[in-house]
Amino acid sequence: MSKRDSFTIRKKILSSLKESSFSFAQLERKINTNSQTIKDSCNELKYYGLVDIVEKIHPSNGRKYYKVSITENGRKVINQ
Repeated sequence: MSKRDSFTIRKKILSSLKESSFSFAQLERKINTNSQTIKDSCNELKYYGLVDIVEKIHPSNGRKYYKVSITENGRKVINQ
């Protein structure tokens, strides 16, 4: 099994977010990579204005989690 490059992972994140918004943990399972890679990639995509990351509180257990959604610029990039 070969290591995937960061471009491929970021592209998969944007493609997944076209469907719906996801938490870091959901993206981790969907893309099949570790949580630190997802967080780093999402933060970089946020820096370039391709995704939004919103901090939320889970209603049943009170824990913080982050919801990632694609922006209009992100949709334009992934549709090219």
